[in-house]
Amino acid sequence: MVTATIAAIEAAAAALAGVLLVAIPALLVWVVAFQLAAEPASVFAAVTGIWLLAHWVPLGFALTPEAALALGQLPEELRFTLSLAPLGITLVTLLLAARAGWRFGGRGGVGAAGVLGGAAGFGAVALLLALFSAPETPWPLGAVAAVPALSYGAASALAFVLRAARDEHPWWRASVRETLHALEALGVRGAAAMPSRAGQMLRLAAALLAIAVGASALALTVAIVVGYPRVIALGQGLQLDPLGSLVLFLGQLALLPDALVWALAWLTGAGFSLGAGTSVTPFETLLGPVPSLPLFGAIPSGWGALGALAPGLLVLGGLAVGLLFARRPEIRRAPWGVTVVSALLAGALAGLAVAGLAALARGSIGPGRLAEAGADPWTAGGLAAAELGTGLLLGLVAGKADAARLRGTLPAMAAAAGALRRRRAEDRDAGAVPASETREAARDAGTPEAGREDDQETAPLGDALSRLRVPGWAGGGTGGEAPSADPDPAPDPDPEPAPDPAPDPEPTPDPGPQAGAEHETEPESEPRAAGGNDSPETGALDAEALLRAYSWDAAGPVTIDREGESLGAAGDGGEDGPVDAKRSRLAARWRRRQEPRG
Repeated sequence: MVTATIAAIEAAAAALAGVLLVAIPALLVWVVAFQLAAEPASVFAAVTGIWLLAHWVPLGFALTPEAALALGQLPEELRFTLSLAPLGITLVTLLLAARAGWRFGGRGGVGAAGVLGGAAGFGAVALLLALFSAPETPWPLGAVAAVPALSYGAASALAFVLRAARDEHPWWRASVRETLHALEALGVRGAAAMPSRAGQMLRLAAALLAIAVGASALALTVAIVVGYPRVIALGQGLQLDPLGSLVLFLGQLALLPDALVWALAWLTGAGFSLGAGTSVTPFETLLGPVPSLPLFGAIPSGWGALGALAPGLLVLGGLAVGLLFARRPEIRRAPWGVTVVSALLAGALAGLAVAGLAALARGSIGPGRLAEAGADPWTAGGLAAAELGTGLLLGLVAGKADAARLRGTLPAMAAAAGALRRRRAEDRDAGAVPASETREAARDAGTPEAGREDDQETAPLGDALSRLRVPGWAGGGTGGEAPSADPDPAPDPDPEPAPDPAPDPEPTPDPGPQAGAEHETEPESEPRAAGGNDSPETGALDAEALLRAYSWDAAGPVTIDREGESLGAAGDGGEDGPVDAKRSRLAARWRRRQEPRG
């Protein structure tokens, strides 16, 4: 109840704001032009009548014989109805209603009371204005109050539903769930995917309508610029003072949305009329006497065969929307049938919206043949649906086909990438080409790099090992010929400490001799080079150095004094280094293996 009351007060304020927009120019005219000579009741009735006209309540006029003669009619009393709504004033009401409905939609289901309360409050203001001003209207008092209330309530309810759908309120989810259950009970296939597809279709329709309105705004701007000399001529022909020019400008500003809808109908090819027997289309323009409103000076002439360019503009607009939406994943993944149906339904919805706009911007602008003005709703809506829907379908199909072609090439691209990876793996397994062969090929070809050493040359590991100084017991060639100045080897990282061995009488072999055992087989497979001068003592010293290098208590790199009898690690003082009984026994066993067998 509180929400409804607040909404009613807000709607009443919105209605009074619209009345104020009409009252300010009317009061200026009453004070400046009429010098307060007119009756205040007449001024108030005129203000109320214009505001009601903006909400589709027709007004009745009665002309004296003199006034009828001045308008080009027979000199007799004339009565007619003015029903063309100035949509500029209507737009203010609709925007305020949509704002209120959007806010109430954020409150969930309780916001529905705000929508109803707003419609009631707006209708109450319309009823009070009609009672106190008594405007000339052919409608009964109930209809005078109901139509403005419905206009406000419809805009508010639409915004309320859109907000609820976006926020997925519980009542909205429950409604969707019940609808899906009903569709599944009827045997409709794919009912679970309908909410998302319906949302996508509505977005497509909204985009089509937006681009159609944008194209009509562009066309109207071009028409005003091209017909500006005629517009100025009509304005000067009225010979108005500054206040009259201001009022005329405000009146045409209120009619500008009507002109925008007429421009949209003109783009569809349906055109519009300014009286019985008249037609304004891209192909031809047939007009009789029209009111001297400067805005009518922007009516374009017919283009003949080139008039087909105007509907083509809407087709291009639909094509652009289709190409833009075709990038969305949900459209790329959708089946072709769903895409086609969505495009057709979106075009139909956009056409219905155009038909509704044309109906709102249609009415009477004067007596006699001026009783018909505006576009035919069904013709304009049908052509708009066909043109926008065709463009949208072409855009979606083109974008989806391009995406499908790309998806078709992906397996081939993946296969090619896999083949390339396998080939690289095979090349790595086959090994690198020796650099000597590369240099020989370059030397034969006479390239500048023929004699240059390659910093990244690859060679067999055996060649590199043969260049090192290998002890005589390991199968090296000339073990006694050591380099004159060997750089100190980098210290090995400290190995992880091993547990203390158990006190067994016969110690188990250490991994060091096993590593040396691998070298022991080399003299058997490769004969010792002739002229080797390694003595047994030298081999024993080398074995002791190897054992010391693999021990866990070596403090640094092992140094061997060939000329003396010392053996030790760097920093431990040669023979004074810590060599336990276990390594002594292993060294003695190793020496016996290295002694020549007689």
